[in-house]
Amino acid sequence: MNPIYSPIMMLTSLSLLISTLMALSSTNWILLWGAMELNLLSFIPIMLHTKNNQETEGSVKYFLAQALGSALLLMSSMSMWMYSSFMPNLMPILLTTSVLLKLGSAPCHFWYPSVMASISWISCLILSTWQKITPLTILALLLPLKDTYFIMVMAGVNALVGGIMGMNQSQVRTIMAYSSIGHIGWMLSLTAIYKPYISILYFLIYSILITPLFLTMMHFNIYSVKHLNKIAAKNLMLHLAVIILLLSLGGLPPLTGFMPKLVTIVMLMESMQPMVFMLVAGSVMNLFFYLNIAINMMSSTYTLKPLKPVKNSIVSAIILATATVSLGMSPLIMM
Repeated sequence: MNPIYSPIMMLTSLSLLISTLMALSSTNWILLWGAMELNLLSFIPIMLHTKNNQETEGSVKYFLAQALGSALLLMSSMSMWMYSSFMPNLMPILLTTSVLLKLGSAPCHFWYPSVMASISWISCLILSTWQKITPLTILALLLPLKDTYFIMVMAGVNALVGGIMGMNQSQVRTIMAYSSIGHIGWMLSLTAIYKPYISILYFLIYSILITPLFLTMMHFNIYSVKHLNKIAAKNLMLHLAVIILLLSLGGLPPLTGFMPKLVTIVMLMESMQPMVFMLVAGSVMNLFFYLNIAINMMSSTYTLKPLKPVKNSIVSAIILATATVSLGMSPLIMM
């Protein structure tokens, strides 16, 4: 039996789903903390489904980082509602920091690229999408408004860290980790100007873009940038779809990934011009390494051998269809 479809994996996946819904519907911090702990314990068996030593190391790092974030969250949230709170001005910032740590946001991102580089693609997909729903919702809807400037500074730091650190990486999963950190900066900037629903919409667009990309990497067992060239030897259309998805993630206009960034820039230009510069600088660096990967993939297409038939054409067709739907405006460019 495939370990992914074992009863234990099905049970943990169901628990992962229920725990996130419990966290989103919690009415106090204790219930929220308990739901997030259940979510943590449900995700670790999914990370360990192949029983690889690298995944064991990644799961331990993930557990330690999330446990530290949960401890800070519980302590700061309880201290904010006590009459004799210790350092009351520090507790909201500590509460925000605990959520940033659970989100994998800079400057608390020390665990995120390392964990992403150690686990499988399906675990990377869950970590980059589903596991971010609860922390991002807390930042967007629940945190006090006095943390506005702190969150805005963290947004700029995320954009710059994601761009600078991602430029010298050769592993695709690590590149996707730093790209995710850069996108978190744009989401945080929207929460800082009290646009939580647009921030959540940005996250949905990001999730739709990376899902077919991660499924393609998993299908072709790709972990390094130099291995991306073997997609063209199997399916040329899927190869082109991956290139456009990468450019869309980088925010190249007029692809889908550029649209939420344009909306964010328009909203921030009224009062946060310095922060716009930091976000755009980080996005340009992200686009640089995505363009580098895309150009290498396009230049290698002409030197490949004739195309071979794909063994599992149904899987490739599903991935290609999902990628085409997720591209939004980009099919207009291909016409």
